[in-house]
Amino acid sequence: MDVEKERRLTVLYGTQTGCAQEVAERIGREGSRLLFKTRVVDLDAFNVASLPNEKFVVFAVATTGKGEVPDNMKAFWRFLLQKKLPADSLRGVHFGVFGLGDSSYVNFNFVAKRLYRRLIQLGGEMIVDRGDGDDQHALGLDGALDPWL
Repeated sequence: MDVEKERRLTVLYGTQTGCAQEVAERIGREGSRLLFKTRVVDLDAFNVASLPNEKFVVFAVATTGKGEVPDNMKAFWRFLLQKKLPADSLRGVHFGVFGLGDSSYVNFNFVAKRLYRRLIQLGGEMIVDRGDGDDQHALGLDGALDPWL
């Protein structure tokens, strides 16, 4: 067993305005505090074909407009939606998803919900229940992020 791989955490973010990047960086700091070798990566800069090689991955993703993925997540999302991907292609990948949204919109955290479902369909194993950050919370996104971390 590769001990180095066991203690690596990759935090990936999909953002339109930069908020998901800030959340991802905070998740990364928490991972480092827990002695993980952590890297925080924009989804545009991440090679999605390497996702099956990751042991621990946390996603921080925003929902934009009427439930769309952020621009920097579109290529990643198209890849994950391919029907030819085997149902066990993410077996051994342990993941978490934290969504950034606003509950005053009909498609509240729609991107996080869809990503979470798709990762499970591809054999990923959740390490924590999906987190749903809400701009409408009295504490903003921190109202859901603090207890989720």
